Amino acid sequence: MPKPRFKSTDYDDAMVNRILDAAEQCIHRFGIRRTSMGEVARVGGLSRGSIYRHFGDKENLVRGVLARRQELFLNDTEAVLETLPTLVDKVTHAVVAGRRDSEEGIFASLAETEPETVAGMYLDPAFYRRSVAFWPPHIRQAQAAGEISADVDVAAATDFVMRLAVSMTLFPDMGLSLKPRPRIRAYLQQMLLSGLG
Repeated sequence: MPKPRFKSTDYDDAMVNRILDAAEQCIHRFGIRRTSMGEVARVGGLSRGSIYRHFGDKENLVRGVLARRQELFLNDTEAVLETLPTLVDKVTHAVVAGRRDSEEGIFASLAETEPETVAGMYLDPAFYRRSVAFWPPHIRQAQAAGEISADVDVAAATDFVMRLAVSMTLFPDMGLSLKPRPRIRAYLQQMLLSGLG
């Protein structure tokens, strides 16, 4: 089994996982503002001291929960993208998977109770860096296959793809009706070819 490509925390540490699991349950149920370190300790059957030892404070714990969620999404998505033939198919999958992820679980509940937190997460430079690191190999493959121009700067193409994918994930109902997968793919094909052709 290949090692996950996106990994910033030692998730092999059982205590880290246990703390993050408990914190994610609390955030999902109560939101970030109403989640306390004491509640995380109670839900996880942990001591508050062990949480503070591993994460320092609530802000770092929340950051850890959101980073792990993002990394799980990136690794799951990367595993699928490696099987897809074109950049259009890859970006389509990322948008569809991103929409599904934002409609379920912790992000769906946060979007209801604390939408500013979800917006802030997408504006966080660390979130952006992890997400941007995801695309360059796929851009290079598309260039090598002749799907997009070999003259396009990889960093600029990555930024373009990232902006397109994030905006389509976060704002599925803006202007055009782009909900069914074939419509999403057709739109992305047109945008990617005109933007990166």
